[in-house]
Amino acid sequence: MSLTINIYYTGKNGSAKQFAKEMISSGLVDQVRSELGNKRYEYFFPENDPETVLLIDCWENREALDLHHKSPMMAQIAELRDKYNLKMRVEQYQMITPDNQDFETVIRNRTATRKFKEEKVPLDKINKILDAGRLAPTAKNLQPQKIYVAISKEALEKIDKVSPCRYGASTVFIVCSDKSIAWSNQNDSTYAMDACIVATHMMLEATNVGVDNIWIEMFNKQELKKQFHLEEKIEPICLIPIGYKADDYKGNPSHNNRKNLKDIVEFI
Repeated sequence: MSLTINIYYTGKNGSAKQFAKEMISSGLVDQVRSELGNKRYEYFFPENDPETVLLIDCWENREALDLHHKSPMMAQIAELRDKYNLKMRVEQYQMITPDNQDFETVIRNRTATRKFKEEKVPLDKINKILDAGRLAPTAKNLQPQKIYVAISKEALEKIDKVSPCRYGASTVFIVCSDKSIAWSNQNDSTYAMDACIVATHMMLEATNVGVDNIWIEMFNKQELKKQFHLEEKIEPICLIPIGYKADDYKGNPSHNNRKNLKDIVEFI
């Protein structure tokens, strides 16, 4: 269980970046990181917004966060924030549990993991993830998905032959689509779209049950079909390595760099 807070500091003429740099140079960041229960305290500088800095602040539990708020350094941080006349926006402040998270938490915390522990994922969680793929919508409900679970040493070695992107995961889903089943007409087929929806459901359910994951498109599809003796009608769409992220994996610093709605949405 942990608490995560994403805080955006905004100021004019680069003042937010100056604030973050002074937080680091003054030793305040290191002091927070050394506090009991702190899991992450890190600043990011979005390239598309030079006036804003993102702070990701993560604690083991609410008690640890409350103790941090009562610490003497909070007055120093507030004074420094006032010095640079910054505006603060809290995007997320939620309790995260490994199982049965609310949907808002799941979609915000799903992220790509590129370094896994050797620890295996329990079969009951694998089955929950697979069932989420079974329940995914497909065109005309034809359900053309075919999913292979690479879990044996032999199967994982074959994955390594076709892709450099297993990242040490103990389990890899090979998400495929049966082109002979998927809806199609003379000009189009939904076999790839159906499989992508299935894969998305699986990734979100993996996140929901506390299993880290990543979507991989970088693999040799023909070689994979050869290695696993797949029929011609079975088309591999993506790989999804799953597991538990390594303790020293810091994540993708650009994960929270999201465009504003106004940049991607137009009401017509």
